[in-house]
Amino acid sequence: MKRESARRHRRDRPPLWQHALLATLAAVAFALPSAAAVGGTGVRAPVPIRLTGRIHPWRVRLLWAFDAMDTASGGRARGWKAPALIDLRLTRHQHLQSGLDSYWHVDLIRILGSNPSRDAGDVQTLDNLAARHAWRLYRAFWQVGDVRGHWALRLGWQGYDELFGLVPDGGDLLNSSFGQMPTSSQAGTPIWPQTAPGISARWHPDAFYVMAGLWSGVPRDPGIPQGWNLPRRGDGGLQALELGFDRHARYKLALGAWAMHRFGVAQQAHRGVYALADIALLGAGRARRLGGFVQWGQTQPYQSAVGRYLGAGLRLSTRRHGRVSVGVARALLSSAFRLRHPGGARAETAYELTWRKRIDAHLTLQPDVQYIVHPALAPHATHALEIGLRVDGGF
Repeated sequence: MKRESARRHRRDRPPLWQHALLATLAAVAFALPSAAAVGGTGVRAPVPIRLTGRIHPWRVRLLWAFDAMDTASGGRARGWKAPALIDLRLTRHQHLQSGLDSYWHVDLIRILGSNPSRDAGDVQTLDNLAARHAWRLYRAFWQVGDVRGHWALRLGWQGYDELFGLVPDGGDLLNSSFGQMPTSSQAGTPIWPQTAPGISARWHPDAFYVMAGLWSGVPRDPGIPQGWNLPRRGDGGLQALELGFDRHARYKLALGAWAMHRFGVAQQAHRGVYALADIALLGAGRARRLGGFVQWGQTQPYQSAVGRYLGAGLRLSTRRHGRVSVGVARALLSSAFRLRHPGGARAETAYELTWRKRIDAHLTLQPDVQYIVHPALAPHATHALEIGLRVDGGF
């Protein structure tokens, strides 16, 4: 009986590396404020709690986005789907003493419309706007850092996909895999549109950077339909770490790892690793720029629909004609998923071409074409062709 109790205690206890990550975050949180030197004397300043004489009011914006996506051929069914989003955003930026910046951010969102993947039958989610109908407090966090951007600490409701695993040159592509690799996004991590309370820190003194994050109350499947995602017993947490080299608009090279654990249920521990590169191929910092990126991610194949992922793409940016992006996202399906969906291929591949053009300060248009080879959720259907348009703006 005592041996069984000891085994249960060891099983419920988080692994040693999680303790190390907690210690790292704590060290960053306490050490970062000391990086603000006073003048040139090298004397370190304590964390300030008073504002300067300059106080910035809250800024309120209303943002919106609307997609119209047509499954022109193949897939499960033909037809139009139209996901939409309304976002009421409040931000406030304040200058603290000792050269620190304070930033508050709140997003209240309303999700509407339908999901194009239901017709296409793809597992990667071809439209990153599509989600369940809901109103939700999406983000509510406070961030403090130095004015040079050498470090930042963020507390509150935030998404894992806002900071980790990002490739800047894949930001315009609508397929969800380019924004967040499916090896992590389909594991139940706190990403769009359902975040969780957490703490994240970034240290970026020069080209080299380190990021770490901890989240509590990881969303359940299918998640909470409305309102707040409050931590509940059994939800567990997420730990994330990323390090690499990042020169803005020139290159980004990164390695990362994450682990999601529901305490007391060892079988639900879920881990993954990834690597990415985003490089300016031509014209960095000029009127025309060509950038390219590659992504790779892997997770346990018995706990996820996608066991391994590989993505790549290019983006051409011009001041006059906007941005044109092309990408390929290949998701290797796990053995567990193929057992539940027999008769399908071993991988699903999405090809995308999109053009984003800003019409004026309040309106942007983005035509998009995607071709899904072997849609994983429609193993007996033909390849799916998606043609669509995104319209977004704000005031």
